[in-house]
Amino acid sequence: MGKERSMPDYSNAQELPTSGIFKSMIDGNARVKSGSNLEVRGMIDGDLFIEAGSKVLVSGMVEGRVMNDGSDVELKGMIGR
Repeated sequence: MGKERSMPDYSNAQELPTSGIFKSMIDGNARVKSGSNLEVRGMIDGDLFIEAGSKVLVSGMVEGRVMNDGSDVELKGMIGR
């Protein structure tokens, strides 16, 4: 039996808008709430956690990891680690 990987705790990550285009910069981790429809054009200097049931286009820059919990995610930007 394999080990199940649990998602990290992102409860303290900065919450991004639920719709539209995000063009700013976040110093640290960020999260997209469930049910969001968002394009990320800005820069996130940490990890990006995307909750289930969202639709996200990442065309900006994420210095860390993009953690997808079952959403429709398209990556066109620059992703770090």
